[in-house]
Amino acid sequence: MQNFQSVAPDHRLAPFVRCFAQRERMSNSPPVFQANTGMLGNALAFDFCDLTIINSPAGVANPRSPIALLGPQTRFGGFACLRGHTLSFAIFFRPFALWQLFGIPTAQLVDLDCEGTAVLGSWVAELWHKLGCSRTFTERVVTASETLLNFVQSVRPLTSIMCTVHRLLPSDKRALIGSVAHDSAMSRRSYERQFAREIGISPQLFARLARFKNAIDLRRMNKDPWVNISSDLGIPIRCI
Repeated sequence: MQNFQSVAPDHRLAPFVRCFAQRERMSNSPPVFQANTGMLGNALAFDFCDLTIINSPAGVANPRSPIALLGPQTRFGGFACLRGHTLSFAIFFRPFALWQLFGIPTAQLVDLDCEGTAVLGSWVAELWHKLGCSRTFTERVVTASETLLNFVQSVRPLTSIMCTVHRLLPSDKRALIGSVAHDSAMSRRSYERQFAREIGISPQLFARLARFKNAIDLRRMNKDPWVNISSDLGIPIRCI
């Protein structure tokens, strides 16, 4: 038996948090293998019972930390294996939230999957303890929200490069990048170099990952065949 819940954040956290989610599986449930695919945002995941096992593409299996921080993922990261009694709570952040809230440069987070306190500090361990003592998903959302709101008071502004990324989402990315660079008073090459320094990936890869996310979201919402989703988004099916 599996129970999955998710909820949008308080409006004060909406610019930084995409959603809160919780998954619980009973010990008699069969194992589940979930592919670790590309994503643009960041996630802070908390395990309270049996740990998630990460099976790397090289075939090595290791337990994930009970407090795990995942940065933007640009490549296939293997599979997450869920077995036994699983109770996980996760905070899914927007792409630049860790810079705005905690001052962590976005480029340093690319393809990161590590112990959360090593990057964010001891307050994450305190939050893990509070979440573990909470009895319901609603209580955990309230606890996590109260903790994050403490950081909103001193939020950092987006950089000029970060303010341009929403323009990279249309499919005609080659012409668009040149236009964005021109509007930013930069040459295309200078814009691409500055983008890679700040964001950690090229603007072309950022746009590709955004389209991939849209495809995954559409698949989850309406279960359409991949060929239909590919046609709707105007991208080759081999890219999704």
